[in-house]
This record gives sequence, structure tokens and C-alpha cells, in this order.
Amino acid sequence: MNVVIAIDKFKGCATSWQLAEAIKDSIIEKHHDATVTIIPIADGGDGTLNALEFIGGNRVKRVTVRVKGPLPHLPSVDAQYLLDKEKHEAYVELATASGLALVPHAERDVMHASTASTGVVLAHAINRGARHIILGLGGSATTDCGMGLLWSLGVRFLDSDGNSLAPCGKNMMRVKSIDTSGLSRAVKDTHFTLLSDVGNPLYGDNGATCVFAPQKGATARQVKLLDNGLRNMASLMPDGVAHMRGAGAAGGVAAGMLAFLNAEIVPGAQALLDMAGFDSLLDNAQLVITGEGRFDSQTLMGKAPWVVMIASQSHGVPVVALCGSVEAGLDTSQLGFEHIIAVTPPSLPLEEAMDTATALELVKETVRRIL
Repeated sequence: MNVVIAIDKFKGCATSWQLAEAIKDSIIEKHHDATVTIIPIADGGDGTLNALEFIGGNRVKRVTVRVKGPLPHLPSVDAQYLLDKEKHEAYVELATASGLALVPHAERDVMHASTASTGVVLAHAINRGARHIILGLGGSATTDCGMGLLWSLGVRFLDSDGNSLAPCGKNMMRVKSIDTSGLSRAVKDTHFTLLSDVGNPLYGDNGATCVFAPQKGATARQVKLLDNGLRNMASLMPDGVAHMRGAGAAGGVAAGMLAFLNAEIVPGAQALLDMAGFDSLLDNAQLVITGEGRFDSQTLMGKAPWVVMIASQSHGVPVVALCGSVEAGLDTSQLGFEHIIAVTPPSLPLEEAMDTATALELVKETVRRIL
């Protein structure tokens, strides 16, 4: 029996690796001679750095940078990135320096939050020799169109009087010109690959602010102000950038980097699977097990389990998705999965279901039933 496990995290509950090890244990219990291959996966959000560390193996080393939090009053944090000196590459997760998880719920303030600390991490990696940086964009606390990140790399945002503006969401509307003369040759020579699991444009009803800013603490009035700010920023960018697929990722960080740096944006889950050589593992596989914390309509828009299923289906390998929960009313019968299973019993209180040990045991029990 040859099984490939490529499961995403159950957010706030269990990591990709914890889940994969639990699944593997149950398989080996039943089939002692089974071949089980684990690929930790992510889509550009939480867990991306761990997945890239697994893929990079001994070549990559963790580097810690002490930076300020996403808001000025928050305590400093130790942000980490991965450095591959042989390939002159660095792997960075935006959320480690500018993530929503770093901001207490009651203190969320998207108007003043900034990605400046992520820019500090990028500059650190570039100074250490990285000329290709893979940046996971998920989990941001910000809607600043990448102003903070770009500011830390040397870009200046000027008002109508030519004064430099602080890089944060509330100042996007005041920007009248953008000065990129401060970008160093090293930054200009660095290629950025942006990993994202969203396809939203920069502004509008489906843009960065209207869709994502409320969960970052924005009021209805602030959503309008920020969306107008993003429209203003778009007017200062090359034509077409604001409407590129994924330009609105991480509160517009993608658009800012696409406009002013040597950057490209790619679907995160697919990129990580490609880097791990997922297709080659399917040649001899009899079963693929994937999943995520919640399987819903957004899963079908390019999240990790969907990408895993599409690739596996092309090789004729059946796929089972294990999830903490499945969206009520979602028709899963024609999606291409062998099974989509919610491991959490409906009667189990959410607090208990979110306990790591409980979740891992539920996963193990589910795998035993599948086998």
C-alpha cells in the first residue's frame, strides 16, 4: 500500500505536520508494510514557512530578526525566515512580522497597521545575499497596499507638498507621488515570488478592503476610506496592476510589490506542491489523503485540498479529504473526491474540538474507518 499525505493545517488547532503524523500512525497500525509519504502543505498563509523548511531540507537555515509589531504600540517580535545560501534564496512568511495573530482582538486597527516589519525582514534577507525571495502573503493584519514593506526597502510616499508620509492604511488617500529612487541595486536585482490563495483585485466590491478588512478590525466607514485609498494608490501604479488576479492579497501588498519591484504572484498551494515534486509521488500511489480545518466553497477556489485533488485526479489516484468541518449545504458529491469527511462529531462542543490532542485522535479514528 502506497499512500501520500498532503494535508493542510487545521487553523488554530493542529499543524500540517501533526495531522500528517497522526494519519501515518493509523495507516501503519493497519498496514505495517505500507509506504507513507508526507508532504506538509500550505497556501501562502500560516504554515507556509514550515512547509518550505521541509521542502528545503538541510540546505535552509532559520534566521531570526527582531522587529516591531504591525502596530506601533505593540511589543517587538522575533520574526523568522529561511535562508538557502547555496541557491541565494529566502523564504518569508508575512504573518510572522505583520500578521493578524500578533494583534490582540480588541486592539485591531487596520488604519494604522503597517507591513514595515515585513520589509525589514526582506531587507535583512537581501543583505544576507538572497536574490530570490518567496513570500507567503496570508494572514496579514494590514491594508496598506504594501506601503510599509516598500518604505522599509527605500520607497517614499509623498503628499501634495512633497512631504514623506508614514506608511499605513489611513495615509493611502493622501499619497500624491511615489519616489522609488531609494531602492538599492540589490533590491532591484531581487526577484520576488508571491504566494497567495486569493484571487481578489486591489479594490472594489471584491477587493482587498471590502472582503478582508472587516476581519482586521475595520468599521463600515473605514472600509470605504480604505477602498478609496487603494483606488488612489492604483492611480499611481502601472496600468492593469490593480486588476491582476490576487492584487488585493495581504491588504494590497501584492499590488504594491507587483507595481514597484521585480515580482510575480502565483497560487500558493500549487507552487508548494510543485516544489515538493508532488506529481512524481503520484506515479505509484494508491491513495492520497488531504484536508484542511474547514472545507467550504472557498476551498474550490484554489486552496490546498482542491489543488491536491486536481493533480491526483489527473494521475487516476483517489483522494480522501479529512476536515474539521464541512460547510452545511455544500454539494460535495460531484467534486472529484473519493470522500470528504468531517472528523468532528456535530455534538462535540467547539472548544473541545479545537483541542489539539482531541483533534488528532478524531483524525486517527477517521483514518481507521477509511482503511
